[in-house]
Amino acid sequence: MAQEKTGFVPDFRLSQTTAVSSGEDLPFWMTSNQNGIYTLNSSSYMLFQAGLNRSLDRDTLKKWGYTYGTNLVYGLAGSSNFHPNEYWLGFRFHQLILKAGAQSDPILYGGLSSTNGNMYRSRNARPVPGLSLSTNGYIPFLFAKKWFSWRFLYEEGILKDKQYITDAHLHHKNLHFRALLSPSLSLSLGIEHYVFWGGVSPKYGQLPEWNEYMRYVTGLAGGDGATLNDQMNSAGNQLGSYNLELKKDWESTSATFYWNHPYEDRSGMEFDNLRDGLWGIHLAKKKRNALITDMVYEYMYTLNVSGSIAPHLAPTPENPNNMTGRGWDSYFNHGIYTSGYTHYQRMMGTPLFVPEIGADGISKGFESIRMWMHHLGLSGTLGNGFYWKTITTWSRNFGQYQKITYTIPKDEFSFLAEGIYNGAKLPFIVKAGLAGDYGDRFEHRTGGYLGIEFNF
Repeated sequence: MAQEKTGFVPDFRLSQTTAVSSGEDLPFWMTSNQNGIYTLNSSSYMLFQAGLNRSLDRDTLKKWGYTYGTNLVYGLAGSSNFHPNEYWLGFRFHQLILKAGAQSDPILYGGLSSTNGNMYRSRNARPVPGLSLSTNGYIPFLFAKKWFSWRFLYEEGILKDKQYITDAHLHHKNLHFRALLSPSLSLSLGIEHYVFWGGVSPKYGQLPEWNEYMRYVTGLAGGDGATLNDQMNSAGNQLGSYNLELKKDWESTSATFYWNHPYEDRSGMEFDNLRDGLWGIHLAKKKRNALITDMVYEYMYTLNVSGSIAPHLAPTPENPNNMTGRGWDSYFNHGIYTSGYTHYQRMMGTPLFVPEIGADGISKGFESIRMWMHHLGLSGTLGNGFYWKTITTWSRNFGQYQKITYTIPKDEFSFLAEGIYNGAKLPFIVKAGLAGDYGDRFEHRTGGYLGIEFNF
């Protein structure tokens, strides 16, 4: 049974890098949340982080529980940059949790996944602030208390960063079921649904808000006040994924297989793009003192996009707005919410999708969404408080049907190597790392960091 904990975690890092300038020019592994790296416009910078948190007590015998926390970040490199990265307050009543604020998801699969095991919900960008209602993890489903459980999340956020559509909302919900097939084998299935809705467009003005809320969250076509695009399709920017996870335990090792299948519209929901998705496997040793304790391999493929036939008008006497052609799915992009699936100019899902940033500092969406990728992560311990991990990713990128198809595919290789000392000889944790990108998509660049972390 987990215990309630309160913690204060300051973190100081001094980083020296080469051939880097802004966050978009660093290797994608050096992201603000995944590895604690924040970037400023300089080849060297100092970073300070301080956090306070109280984790939620999972003791179901207690009727009430609460959680709170914050993570503050200050960067210094010629000019200063301060912002709260996480801040939340939550209350549990029996098995339900009501939470307000912005909190990152917990790190899964040993911290070795390219996207924290979810194409749509990684830790590559700051968490979106909002209000959520969820179960306290998986809970028993009705009478099937021993072998069948479920969890759900329903949340509303607002995007206050620089977006093409200002003050847009982000709706998110998911529903997952888990079956215990044997004492050592479990299967989980679920669906994620996201909707960008409302806000003010430079072209269309104020977009429909709460008066059409049910149209947004149910995926219905837009009403009379919506744009023509929304009236002909679904209201807002609709997207999401189907998720599967299969976990097997042995005496000394566990294996977890996971799969994400993306959808942008009806064709994806009906599996016209079945070949597209993220496949991953995580192997973990239960004894945590081995040279290799965790291994993650992932393969991502997004070339199909429901085919190469573009949607186009095919009017009939009964339906003058009839559309045909179910291809050209443009993952994470949208014709009205043109900043794409981003928050503070960072991709909120898999970091292999890199947004184009305009001269005004606002994301213009993603140029290359058709790609395939191999990813390998390893971690372990050298004993005496020394830990290590390494991550490598190779991708081949083909652009997209709507804008540009690369005449010659662009290959990219990225890596991260990190060492940690958390032994009794020092009163703090020391972290050091090296990361880089080499290929055709970005300039060749390498970055390094050194950090000290105190825990109270």
